[in-house]
Amino acid sequence: MMDFQKAIDSCVSNRVVVIFLLIVFFPLGLYCLWKGQHFSKTVRWVITALLGLWTLSLLFGGGGSSYDDNGSCAAVIESNGCTYYRDSDCNVISRSCESVY
Repeated sequence: MMDFQKAIDSCVSNRVVVIFLLIVFFPLGLYCLWKGQHFSKTVRWVITALLGLWTLSLLFGGGGSSYDDNGSCAAVIESNGCTYYRDSDCNVISRSCESVY
């Protein structure tokens, strides 16, 4: 138990390790952020709020992918006088373009 406490204390006392943990494993990074004295209280609250919003957006965010409800990517897309046909795996399988002569 004492070795674990020494490891936590060394993480808390090193600003670079705190920043690294915030990026790689933010729950432990937040703990070290609040346990240490490297950052002002305002900075700690801003970092905590940003990580909280980021986590919520990952959990409940839209996503914005081009897949429909069936998980298919099949579509017909028209762009610059060409028509592209896409299969269910999002591969363009055919293209037809109008000649302008």
